[in-house]
Amino acid sequence: MLKQVTAILLLGASCPAISLAADNGAIRSITLSSGGLAQVSRSADVNSDGVIRIEVPLDQVDDILKSLVVNGFAGSVAGISLAGPQPLQETFKGLPFSLEALSSVPSLLTSLQGAKVSVTSGGKTVEGNILGIETRKADEKAPTYLLTVIDQDGAVETLTLGEDASVRFEDPDLRAKIAKAATTIARGKNDRTRAVDIKVNGVKDSGAVGLTYVVPSPIWKTAYKVVIDGNNKAHLQAWTVLENASGEDWKGIKLTLTSAEPVTLKQGLHQLYWRERQEVPVHTASNNVPDADSGDLSNRQRLSANVEERAVPAPAKAMMGGVSRKAYAADELESPAAPMQIAATNPTAATESDISATFELPGIYDLANGDTLSVPIMDADVEADMVDMYRAGSVLRNPIAAVMLKNTTGVSMPSGILTLYDSKTGYIGDSQLSALPKDDTRLASFATDRKVSISEQQTPTEEIASLKVSDGVMNATVKYRQTTTYTVSGALDGERTVIIEHPIRDGWSFSSAEGFGKTATHQRLKAIVPAGAEKVLTAVDEQLQSNSYALVDTDPDMLLGWSASTHDKELTDKLTNLADARKRQVAIQNELASLDSEIEKTVNEQERIRRNLGAVPDNSDLKKRYLKALADSEDQIASMNERRDAVQQESDRRGDHVSHIIRTF
Repeated sequence: MLKQVTAILLLGASCPAISLAADNGAIRSITLSSGGLAQVSRSADVNSDGVIRIEVPLDQVDDILKSLVVNGFAGSVAGISLAGPQPLQETFKGLPFSLEALSSVPSLLTSLQGAKVSVTSGGKTVEGNILGIETRKADEKAPTYLLTVIDQDGAVETLTLGEDASVRFEDPDLRAKIAKAATTIARGKNDRTRAVDIKVNGVKDSGAVGLTYVVPSPIWKTAYKVVIDGNNKAHLQAWTVLENASGEDWKGIKLTLTSAEPVTLKQGLHQLYWRERQEVPVHTASNNVPDADSGDLSNRQRLSANVEERAVPAPAKAMMGGVSRKAYAADELESPAAPMQIAATNPTAATESDISATFELPGIYDLANGDTLSVPIMDADVEADMVDMYRAGSVLRNPIAAVMLKNTTGVSMPSGILTLYDSKTGYIGDSQLSALPKDDTRLASFATDRKVSISEQQTPTEEIASLKVSDGVMNATVKYRQTTTYTVSGALDGERTVIIEHPIRDGWSFSSAEGFGKTATHQRLKAIVPAGAEKVLTAVDEQLQSNSYALVDTDPDMLLGWSASTHDKELTDKLTNLADARKRQVAIQNELASLDSEIEKTVNEQERIRRNLGAVPDNSDLKKRYLKALADSEDQIASMNERRDAVQQESDRRGDHVSHIIRTF
């Protein structure tokens, strides 16, 4: 096998070492948002050429190009430059050989046909311009390569290339190109970073320059610890859990957390995009002279109204807990059990803005790349009420024990997991806390209260709210009501505050004597249930529906129902009269339908007899019998038709009577 070409080329050209940015400048601060981004602020060193260089991971380049700003100096930014997204491919576009040609000496010599070289192999050296490479293969042996050159005197020489072959290109420009290719290959093998050069003008003091940019970061989490003391108070601590996944160590940085959830976008700015273009033919006809430009209307001056800037209130500082806590007795066996408490922490500067809360962690932090940090961000006493919560439709009859927390910290708290302790008994359960704006409340459910049971019963009813007749049409407004009764059987050993969540029904009104606010999906009912007592809570949902009915076709029972529901005596009498007339009309219509059925049945029987007559011998007793049955059926049909005519007349008369009554409404 021939030697790798990169090893050979080093004999003829020097390869400069790969240099990366040695110092990105110290990180001053990092702000982590709930949107999964980190705002990085760092100092910047400006070299003698007025360039700030930082080296960043390749997967952060798009975000840095999108968000990088230079601040803190009286100058200007001339531009940002860095290696392209495909340095290897782009480098070889401008070279006289391909990447594959560097895989072996024969390939490189073939691609550089005509170049002047000095080649040594097997103790023989040839010099001249490359004419070509011939591949020879004998039997199953490895192929051999025969180089042919022409020297300066015009003599043609050949040389078999062995494993000891060495090549020197005489053209210094060609040697430089090969060296550049080798350097690019070496760098491309570990293409994971980019050196970003920021050209600045007018900078006198390098220390006054800072860089700020935004890059992806793991979302920071919140874990709450709450100790309930039983006096409608609880001590709350919020701890953040965050990771350093920036690609570099954090040393002595200032950390800030924000609960903002901004719109976060990304775009492949460090990628190559080519627009497809339509190829058009070359026209050789005479020029088409365009009309003179009439001007750009968008350049005209527009009038705009003055917009008053809305004043943004100054953020309120959160009330931080800083009260010292009593230590446990040295000998717990000789002293009474002390209530569980949470040790106080160094205060975090928390501020409230229009859409988020910001937590500036005290002090500075060191965190190696890939490590995790957990520190407290809130320590305060808050209002807390112990309640039982029951949601309608639950498969369990027992409510869930919960604590109603009111955020009196002065700053909105992010969502997170919550661990609850009783100051006397210790751990009582976990809960999930959604984002809690300041002064708002949240129910944190943590356990099932088996000592309390709740049953529910639904009773639907409907009543006529209003009736109006117009042009023979009854417009009825019906009030549908569903009454839900919740029966709470209290605990035997103590009083309970019970909150029931009743579902909100779209289009229905809600009322309850025990109403206690609502959520986005449920109305809330609240009651205090003494020990061993039973409490009934009632929720009423109502809806009005309007329907129209043609009186001429209305069921008599519905008419009677309407007559009993209206408070208009005249309308009641008319509806009662109409109900009686409709009842008689329906009865005669049913009789008419019965006669039609009988006639149809007799006619079908006649058809059967006629078919049988055609199948029996003439003058037989069976034929005489069929003839007599046929004559009898004709008499029956004639009689029923006479009866039907009379009934039809009576039906018409009763229909006219109904129509007459309807016209009186």
